[in-house]
Amino acid sequence: MKREQDLDEVSQQQNKRSKSDDKAEKVGLCEYVNHGFEPLSGEFKSRVEDFMVTEIYKLGIECQLKSFDIPDLLVEEEKEEENVFQPVELSEEIVAGLNKVLSKDLQSFFIPASDNKEERTSLHKSIGYFNDSLSSETTKDGNDSVIKVSLKRRSGFGNRDKRSDRNNHYLHFTILKWNMTTGDAVLRLAKQLNIKPKNLSYAGLKDKRGITSQRMCCRFLEPKRLVGINKAFFQANSSSTDAVVYKNSFIMGDFEFSKNGISLGDLCANRFSIVLRDCQETTPENLENIKNSLLKNGFLNYFGLQRFGNNGDTHEVGKHILRKDYQSAVELILTPNDNTKKDVVAALNHYKATGDAAAALAMLSYKASIEGMIFSALAKEPNNFKLALKRLHHKQQTLYTHAYQSYVWNNLVSRRIKTHGTAVLAGDLVYECVEENKGDVRILKKEELSNYHLSDVLLPLPGYDVQLPENSSTGFINEILEEDGMSIEDFKGPQGKEFNVGGCYRNILFKPSEFEANIVKYCEENEKLVSTNIDSVLGREFSVKNEGSRTAVKLCFTLPKSCYATMLLREIMRSDNV
Repeated sequence: MKREQDLDEVSQQQNKRSKSDDKAEKVGLCEYVNHGFEPLSGEFKSRVEDFMVTEIYKLGIECQLKSFDIPDLLVEEEKEEENVFQPVELSEEIVAGLNKVLSKDLQSFFIPASDNKEERTSLHKSIGYFNDSLSSETTKDGNDSVIKVSLKRRSGFGNRDKRSDRNNHYLHFTILKWNMTTGDAVLRLAKQLNIKPKNLSYAGLKDKRGITSQRMCCRFLEPKRLVGINKAFFQANSSSTDAVVYKNSFIMGDFEFSKNGISLGDLCANRFSIVLRDCQETTPENLENIKNSLLKNGFLNYFGLQRFGNNGDTHEVGKHILRKDYQSAVELILTPNDNTKKDVVAALNHYKATGDAAAALAMLSYKASIEGMIFSALAKEPNNFKLALKRLHHKQQTLYTHAYQSYVWNNLVSRRIKTHGTAVLAGDLVYECVEENKGDVRILKKEELSNYHLSDVLLPLPGYDVQLPENSSTGFINEILEEDGMSIEDFKGPQGKEFNVGGCYRNILFKPSEFEANIVKYCEENEKLVSTNIDSVLGREFSVKNEGSRTAVKLCFTLPKSCYATMLLREIMRSDNV
């Protein structure tokens, strides 16, 4: 009987890996660039501590939660940076226009935009310096580029601090969370604080399964309110037992007031600590080979499977949206998967059988869900599938179209590697400032090739506003789009307003920094193998015994923002089941 159970478990694992591999191939995960070592095996994310992410915020500061001290409400003046921004002198006409916007005599004021990006950036900053109640953006007025200036939307707070908006109104804090996505943490925290979720901002999204720490901020918030939320966790862990009671899903500290907020992308990188359990025997020499290979070759910077949803088909929804086949997009969204809740499955099946969106909506326990918003729109206008999609939050809409961009990009990388290997080609795109991985992009010339590695090369995510390489990569993009009955023109919505996808650039390869790999021996299947930030917060010491018949491998490394740790694991495990 025991042998039959073991064989059944092995069969289930093989089926899971097979399904994962099929999904991976469908979204373009086909190639590898590292060789010369024995691939690692093992189970991923068996315990919550087996996957830890520490955000590295501006100036290279690791967001390790250390203190729960409450700072003084009145903050010392922040030190001025060495290079203080010097605003440009605004003309009398511009000043008059800005004042009309401030007095609400004008809803918007338009300024002709320079063709020079630095001059545009300087003007944007100068408008904010003139009055930080103003918001500016570069947009189109017919065929001409203009800078549109309007009033910022104000968040709805009840009792606001009466100090000037220029003073230190932002409370920054580190949030240490477990088994919860960043988005879910924001929703829960906003509910506990009785504020709108949009009032909480952060630099990047973190995974659900694991322990992660990152910076967040909120305006006009007193730290003692967050300290009060922490109490449930500390009360649950008041005893001296070694086992952590994971109560409330997050705690917050390292409070600091600032005159600046936090925006998406403000982080520098992420530091990962990953444990692979039940590994086949490996050697320190093999781990050294893996390290040397990664540091030399990097790994393919694919978008991971999580980018494409539970069914692995969010890119298909995006494709239908871009092709303006809104009915097919809606039908695909309303297709249940293995993780769909029972009441949602019943509602989806009822709608499919009857077409009665109102009845399907009534069957849902949570009507603010994606399905609920679509059913609500279709109940009013049964055949207006475009309107149903527009009822979704903007972030949800762009998730689908961005997933299709990611699908095209993954396939582009695979075709490029399969055809040209890791060679750098004339006509490739690189940043003007390669060392900092930013700036405008330019075309690489033949005589420069020896100075560049494939990790310097960019490939565009397709859109209406990207520069294309001047080599076979552009041909690959067109081939992939043509196979789906599409072209670059499909990435711009009607009248340039709806479902626009501008495009951007992404490095083909990334090389990890501070890479470490160590073998850990252990006895019990679910034995704790790493010390965590939670241990240090609770003042508990933990040391690994490093003995037993089982083998684990602990990996630590740092990756730039927007880079998937699972794709590094894929490279060294030769498996898409991560």
